[in-house]
Amino acid sequence: MEDDADQVLKALQVHIKKEIIDNYFADRVYLEEEEEILRREAQEYRQSVDLLQRRYHAFYQALGADAAIAAVVKLLSLEEWPFYREFGPLPEAARLELLRGRRAWGLTAARRYRHLVFDLYEELQKETLKLKEQYRKIITHLTLINEDIDKFNLSYDFGLIAEQIEALEGKGEVISGGLLAPEREELSTRMRFKHQKLTDEDLPPLPDLPPLDRIKGELARVLARFHRP
Repeated sequence: MEDDADQVLKALQVHIKKEIIDNYFADRVYLEEEEEILRREAQEYRQSVDLLQRRYHAFYQALGADAAIAAVVKLLSLEEWPFYREFGPLPEAARLELLRGRRAWGLTAARRYRHLVFDLYEELQKETLKLKEQYRKIITHLTLINEDIDKFNLSYDFGLIAEQIEALEGKGEVISGGLLAPEREELSTRMRFKHQKLTDEDLPPLPDLPPLDRIKGELARVLARFHRP
């Protein structure tokens, strides 16, 4: 009877250890896949921000003078001129290319100027709104991944796992030859996941832009100061 009991106990020990290992690798694969998805989301967002930068440049080019840009930025209550640092050094040929294919409509030059700025701003505001929602979803995903990482690191602390297996086997070492305390700590550290981080460079935040309808009258008055009939 003791031999049968010993065999059952050994089989149970093997099963428990296998389950721990299987669960560890399954959860690790899940986290690695989620981290890869997060990296792709951040990369796609960054590419979309690069396209938004070009929209800002076209908007600045349509406004024309720096004084007009300054007045509009002030109207929008923006602390900085978004993406202007990249716009400033552009050669004239590159600036003209920004508005190529843009239809200017209106009976007078002033109206054509105003409607061009209106159209560009509306596109800019709508695209910004979409990207801010995308940004919010990525930040939420980042928070959830880090919560899962905390749970993983708590569930798969190597020192605790080793103690559990040693208790099952009724002996003082879980791995042949044993592990010294510093070795266990090193292995435990290597098994842990590090928190994911996204800097402003990875995930640039965007300013809030009010809808065109809300500022259209004030914007028209600002533009009239810089382009009269």
